[in-house]
Amino acid sequence: MLKKNVSQLVLFLMLLDLLILAFSMPSAAASGPIYIRADGSINPSTAPIVRSGDLYTFTNDISGSIIVEKDNIVVDGAGHTLQGTGNEIGIDLSGRTNVTVRDMNVKTFDYAIYLSSSSHITISGSNIADSSDGIWVSDSSSNNIFGNNMTGNVLEGIYLYVSSDNNISGNNITTNTFDGIYLFSSANNTISRNNIANNGDGIASYYSSDNRIFHNNFVNNFEQAYSASSADFWDGGYPDGGNHWSDYSGMDANGDDIGDSSYVINISNQDNYPLMSAWVPPDVAVTNVAVSKTIVGEGFTTSVSVTVTNQGNKIEGFGIITYANTTIIQTQYLIAKSGNSTTKSFAWDTTGFATGNYLIIVSIPPLEGEAHVSDNNLTYDMVRVTIRGDINGDGVVDISDAALVGIWWQNTVPPAPSNVDINGDGVVDISDAAIIGINWQKYA
Repeated sequence: MLKKNVSQLVLFLMLLDLLILAFSMPSAAASGPIYIRADGSINPSTAPIVRSGDLYTFTNDISGSIIVEKDNIVVDGAGHTLQGTGNEIGIDLSGRTNVTVRDMNVKTFDYAIYLSSSSHITISGSNIADSSDGIWVSDSSSNNIFGNNMTGNVLEGIYLYVSSDNNISGNNITTNTFDGIYLFSSANNTISRNNIANNGDGIASYYSSDNRIFHNNFVNNFEQAYSASSADFWDGGYPDGGNHWSDYSGMDANGDDIGDSSYVINISNQDNYPLMSAWVPPDVAVTNVAVSKTIVGEGFTTSVSVTVTNQGNKIEGFGIITYANTTIIQTQYLIAKSGNSTTKSFAWDTTGFATGNYLIIVSIPPLEGEAHVSDNNLTYDMVRVTIRGDINGDGVVDISDAALVGIWWQNTVPPAPSNVDINGDGVVDISDAAIIGINWQKYA
């Protein structure tokens, strides 16, 4: 009898454990629409979304729609899934401004994310799949859609209707049955750095104009691009280039990774500078900085030698800026082929600079889409501006400076850095000695 009672107790405890586990396991919250109200409240309050100020974060997967009625907020999916039944809107952002939607999986809706009369909306880091339309943008402007995956939608990955000045960049837009991106009566949008592959039409543009479409990879779409009654820009000029087209058959005689002939969509739309290789983020670097003088007299010049390398896979045009501390010395523009290292010389005329120590800083402003920017800047530790004739930089013109001129007298190749050639004329001679004489026993 005792044995039977013990067995029943064990069975009861096992069932109790299973019940506790069942109630504690996360499950998708099934509900009607969830509202983020204009006053910031969440309705129903039991929805698996936690609010912290203007940040609304999913705590679980959600089944059903979210209707946003509040501006200036962030909706963070925290990697969770928002799932529909196929005939509703996933996230309704109609009439909203300055709302960010990020890091969520949105699937099986009629419209996964819906913008109408919306502005300054950011949609990023999300997977938007298996819906009729991925992102619908209607009568909306100044929105930013970047870093998302739009995959396997029945109609379009992104649909822009009568919308302008939106930015669509850095997305993977793949295997959407009709169009990767559809433009209707939309203008001045920027579409760049997207991978657009295996869709019906990669991009379809109807009654649209002045959209900038460049640095995208069009790969194996049924029709790479289609345009009707539209006139858009399909490249960024030279050397920025246009798009990569997997079916481009032109040549690249000069090896700059830009095709010698245009990729023609129709008579009003062509990519004049098609990329031979798939577009990848550019990568340029400052690899060396040297100076002709580490100690320079007031009003004289030292040369800054800068070596830069194009570490990316295509030709790039970019600016190089040199600074003395925070003051710009000079800016030069360079066009460099992939893999090329180039050395440029910058002249720093110290006229007007106070005596003291200066950091020489060389900077390449980040290129569009450049991810690795830590090597875009390099600093040469110190150049000292001092009184004329103070060759050794000890703050006074004296016998030690005169001795250096004597040692290198008539030497046309002074040591580098060539501080002893005071006036920078390429030879140590009487003119350098005269400068010492004029400033003898003067202090910086």
